[in-house]
Amino acid sequence: MNVFSSLTGNELFLVLSLILLLLNEFLKALQSTSWIDIYKPTLFAGIYLAYYAIFGPLLAIGGLEAKEGITGTVYHGLDHRNLLYWGWLGALVFYSSLLFGFYAFSQKLPLQNHIVTPVTERVYLIGKRLCLLGLLMFAVVTGNRILVLLNPLAATTASDSQSVIGGLIDVGGIVNYFTYAVNFLIPGVCLMFAAWLKQSRHTLPLLFWSLSTILIYISLGFRYRLVLLMLPLVLLVFLRLRRKPSLGFISLFLVAFLTLNGLIGMTRSYGQGLDLTKVEGESTFALISAGLGQEAGVFFTTAGVIEQTPRKIPFIGITPLIATILFPIPRSIFPTKPDASYISNSTIELYGGENYALGTAFLNYGEYYLMAGWPSLVGISCLIGLLLRRLWDWYLPRRDEPFAQVLYLISATFLYVVISRGYLPQVVMLFVFTVAPLFWIYRQMMLKSRP
Repeated sequence: MNVFSSLTGNELFLVLSLILLLLNEFLKALQSTSWIDIYKPTLFAGIYLAYYAIFGPLLAIGGLEAKEGITGTVYHGLDHRNLLYWGWLGALVFYSSLLFGFYAFSQKLPLQNHIVTPVTERVYLIGKRLCLLGLLMFAVVTGNRILVLLNPLAATTASDSQSVIGGLIDVGGIVNYFTYAVNFLIPGVCLMFAAWLKQSRHTLPLLFWSLSTILIYISLGFRYRLVLLMLPLVLLVFLRLRRKPSLGFISLFLVAFLTLNGLIGMTRSYGQGLDLTKVEGESTFALISAGLGQEAGVFFTTAGVIEQTPRKIPFIGITPLIATILFPIPRSIFPTKPDASYISNSTIELYGGENYALGTAFLNYGEYYLMAGWPSLVGISCLIGLLLRRLWDWYLPRRDEPFAQVLYLISATFLYVVISRGYLPQVVMLFVFTVAPLFWIYRQMMLKSRP
């Protein structure tokens, strides 16, 4: 079945416009005489957006069942077929506004912002310390259960054992800080790997930390952590070689990613590892299809929220900004601080009840639209584009320095988190525990290097 023939004229225009915008950005970088252009942050954003807003929805329209709960365009009991126009319109406005912010407001950063070149051994030590800090803080709230997480295939059974301790210390209302600290392993492992690529030392510690981190992340079941870890590790190799990834390699990587993504999505229990019996008899194609289509529901919800705002769902104004500012304060200290109710309220209205809306989420531009409509969506998207331009301009003169490579790649990869979920407070919190430490460390090194 030709999926495009199933689209209305307006839908076809939006989908093709979005595809052409994405292809134009990709082909410009691919054909550029400068090898570094293939690593532009706009390409990272485009790939993530295509995953959620193009491949998944088109597969669903084609009738492919990618995940339990999604049958065609029916999701949580609601047929979204007549709502998808709004999801594609939002995606097109978001990405075009992001590109406008990236290209229209270019501003070269002054080079008096020192280019720090730490010795390779120091890069390794910083990475190792981040890993130790992250693992120690995470162990404080998980106890010896952290050993259980090292075996994703046995985590469920082992977690039921009476010998498993839930936590070593009661840290009260700041437990989330210690839980999020497991994200320190991402920059830690990447820094160690970047140092290894340059000096080929400390191989065994690198293998230990890399394998331990991957196993723990698989057991926890949050795929974004694997994306933030694995993609920078792969791209660091190409940056070291000063080469563009070939189309063949990109294709193989995407197939591997989608297969793993589908496998984890179909077998995971958060914090309990994987149950491979759930995919017995499933083909590789089925896993790839699941990896492509299982997030279609997020796009469906995004389309529905946009279509019903403000007709049924009221604008929320600056509520996400206030919630973000207050998010770090423990609820035990500030019991009435804002929560994610503005998200649940909108999805409950869309699906007609709390039970029907359970487990739903929407993309970032859905939240931006929910604030004040198209003006807020355009404005915030342009701002993201501007921030990405500043990141790109900062990175270009430092492109051969391992620490800067890690900082840039993790920042660009973090766009996966930014785009995939519309909940600004949590996105900012994850940024603080994943990317912000690298910026802080780099700034400290820069200050110390000044005469």
